[in-house]
Amino acid sequence: MRFCLGLVLSLSLGSVAEEKSKATKFVLSEDEKGVLDWTNAQRKAAGLAELVANEKLTLVARAHSANMAKYSKLDHNLGGSVGDRVRAAGYGFSAAGENIAWNSSTPGETVKLWMNSSGHRANIMNGNYSEIGVAVAMNARGEPYWAQIFGKP
Repeated sequence: MRFCLGLVLSLSLGSVAEEKSKATKFVLSEDEKGVLDWTNAQRKAAGLAELVANEKLTLVARAHSANMAKYSKLDHNLGGSVGDRVRAAGYGFSAAGENIAWNSSTPGETVKLWMNSSGHRANIMNGNYSEIGVAVAMNARGEPYWAQIFGKP
């Protein structure tokens, strides 16, 4: 009888854990999805593979955007280099890069800004990257700080 009760209890706990996992599923915000879509449209037009959203890279992007917004400072090295931040998040990578922007109002405007800058464009068009994290955070004045974190496992 103990075995049956234990099996039922294990199955019930497994169902609870599975439901909790579904409830905390990784989801991009509308702005994050917009940046991803605009970025992938640029890559597709150039014949490159689309980037896939990665949860760890997105968490790094969200933290970096929030940190820049907190200090109202556009800075690639605030809180460490992109490699340091990606490594600390547990993302094993062979390549990583970052684009940041400040005070552009929409995902499309932000990607357009990056595409008009040679260094930022190079990150977007880098065929070595296969995954991406994206984020935006507002500072106290309502100014957006955007981040793209590119990676290749």
